[in-house]
Amino acid sequence: MKRYITTPIYYINDVPHIGHAYTSIATDVLARYYRAHLDKNRVFFMTGTDEHGAKIAEAAGRANKTPKKFCDELVPRFSKTWENINSSYDYFIRTTNKRHEKIVQDLLAKIYKKGDIYKKKYEGLYCVGCEKFLSKSDLVKGKCPDHKKTPVKMSEENYFFKLSKYKNKLIDLISKDKISILPETRKNEILSKLKMGLDDISISRKEVTWGIPIPWDSEQTIYVWIDALINYYSGPRIANLKSKKLTPDKLFPADLHLMGKDILWFHAVIWPALCLSAGLKLPKIIFAHGFFTVDGEKMSKTVGNVIDPNEWVKKYGADAVRYYLLTAFPFGEDGDVSEEKLKEKYNNELANSLGNLVNRVVSMTKNYIGKSLIIQKNDRLGKIEEEKKLKMNIKMVNNHIELLQFKEALEEIWKIVHLANEFVENEKPWVLAKKDKKQLEYVLVNLTRAINGIVFALEPFLPDVASKIQSQLKTLKPEPLFPRID
Repeated sequence: MKRYITTPIYYINDVPHIGHAYTSIATDVLARYYRAHLDKNRVFFMTGTDEHGAKIAEAAGRANKTPKKFCDELVPRFSKTWENINSSYDYFIRTTNKRHEKIVQDLLAKIYKKGDIYKKKYEGLYCVGCEKFLSKSDLVKGKCPDHKKTPVKMSEENYFFKLSKYKNKLIDLISKDKISILPETRKNEILSKLKMGLDDISISRKEVTWGIPIPWDSEQTIYVWIDALINYYSGPRIANLKSKKLTPDKLFPADLHLMGKDILWFHAVIWPALCLSAGLKLPKIIFAHGFFTVDGEKMSKTVGNVIDPNEWVKKYGADAVRYYLLTAFPFGEDGDVSEEKLKEKYNNELANSLGNLVNRVVSMTKNYIGKSLIIQKNDRLGKIEEEKKLKMNIKMVNNHIELLQFKEALEEIWKIVHLANEFVENEKPWVLAKKDKKQLEYVLVNLTRAINGIVFALEPFLPDVASKIQSQLKTLKPEPLFPRID
């Protein structure tokens, strides 16, 4: 069984923010989970950058750079951020990759040859910030609601894709979960919008030169979103696949596309329609998560509350940031984040609960027993009911992860963290060390087993911390996992 999972490719006109990191962390958790539970050679996790379009050209112009140089200088900021948050992606795709550009052209030529692309004049309101046309009903006081700018009136002769042709087919596929859209509320939103009607869409631009040329008409370039969506098909064909068990044809289509809800329409409607037209297999699951507010306000550059994940990682560590973002609110819903809440979770749940548990057990094992207990069975110690109490329901944790219920999975793991801490307080190993060595060993063996189970379950979420805990259990060299931050 293979697993091909993706983040969206991030638009590179600006630097990565906490919303980008959120998507990438969630996808990374799944990739690590699948590698641990399936054949690791059959898991392919792809991310990357979207580098064409008018917005890029404008930003490059303001910086007095060519679009390509502008992109080349920004890409490392994304790849470095993903490194900082411990993202274990298998391939990082760039849409300026010449092989990607050729695949995009070939696929569109195939759709054009089928008769699903035609040319017509189009007039409409175009938002450069969104890289899309808006209707008057989309506007708020005549402006784009996201970018607070008046859209440009544009009149061009462009190429259009017959999206409307696939309306009924898409409704049928989505209704029957042949294309599964999650959470369920998102599926209902897409179906409702589809049933209201579906217009054909422009897939080219005449005035935008920073893009992939239309293969049959060099005066026009391919609309940036069409170019971007095809990365999911081109990526496996460009990447140097590490395993002979994976080929591009075996890998495609994606088992899961993960993204923010603002770009769901492109992934749930336009991308499957392009696949239908080109004769490609359809994506299996499309999951759209919610948005952040920061201290109750929508995150925006205007307000000045855009969070750089690198700053949080520098102060609290990657695993603490991963833990906080995935436990702040249920995955899929909107929620509020703040550094104050991160600090609170860091000190209370990571330092006081998990960090303190590991430090105490490793220190007591070293001081009272003098040898690692991690590989001992020790069934002769009896009281098996205590071991059961401290044994995690791994199946429940796994079920939560499979359903992208990351908060619930971590809460299940933390039940054992809390129980283990209670067990320490109730059994008082420091007292047993003076009067009952057999009972002391029983207590520490059970605690070591409990922590070992916690490590196994935590690895997809907190990979660095899981590795450090495992090392401490073996070497009996306790070190603070989460030094308190005041």
